[in-house]
Amino acid sequence: MSANWLEVRYAELNRDDWNRETHRYQERHRSQLVSGDGLWGPVFGVPGEKELQVLGAVENKDVLELGCGGGQWTLRLARQGARCTGQDISDAQIEYARDFVAQAEIKPPGQALFQQGNAEDLSAWPDESFDIVFSNFGAVGFVDIEKCFKEVGRVLRKGGLFAFSWLSPFFDCLADEGDNQLEIVRSYFDRQPMVAESVWPDGSHTYYVQFHHTLGDWQQAIKTAGLLVVDIIELEPQRSDWRESTWTNVPWYKVSMVPGTTIWRAKKPSIPLSQLFNT
Repeated sequence: MSANWLEVRYAELNRDDWNRETHRYQERHRSQLVSGDGLWGPVFGVPGEKELQVLGAVENKDVLELGCGGGQWTLRLARQGARCTGQDISDAQIEYARDFVAQAEIKPPGQALFQQGNAEDLSAWPDESFDIVFSNFGAVGFVDIEKCFKEVGRVLRKGGLFAFSWLSPFFDCLADEGDNQLEIVRSYFDRQPMVAESVWPDGSHTYYVQFHHTLGDWQQAIKTAGLLVVDIIELEPQRSDWRESTWTNVPWYKVSMVPGTTIWRAKKPSIPLSQLFNT
């Protein structure tokens, strides 16, 4: 697969792959996804949203979730009084989310709505539509982050929060199989898209594409979107709380030495960054 071909088709490939993957993913991880802890990544033994308060109080706030999957986080926030909309590139995930939420009770002012779409394109919403935009180990790893973050900056209200989690770029450089998963197998500066193949019982194949960025890349994309980083959170798992990760092949020694997930919090200032810093 050529880089040019990937640049054109990665969204289409990811949509097709997740449409096939949805049922298996939801069946495999349902118990973790509906956990009351509100985990910010697939590694257990770390605090969840209840303790971290990455999003803070959401009651009476307009919230957009990018890469909402089966709607578990969207529902969690709606039950806390948020007017929450979930977007996902997968039609099957959106269908699952709508069915999942239809079986739940949500008291006003909370609401949970869903829309299929690419996180690079938030044109369904006008400027300054949301108080919070977030992505929990979802969309941001599969898109052009400059395009996505610019759209986030546009739809956020002044003072609004953008929060997301994704693979630590250091973790991303390590072996994901074998006896030594602390071995560096990929350059930290290798920004080539990573392509993985899914093989299905009928013999068919789909592919998904995700992107690797350095810490500086993430920071620059946030800044270019007119947002200001206020927190970078790297969680250290605790052995006493450790249990099997949703990454079933990830050993304790690996996650105890290298952060698996990085959480970013950024705000949209009331005045443009160019005026704030005279740049």
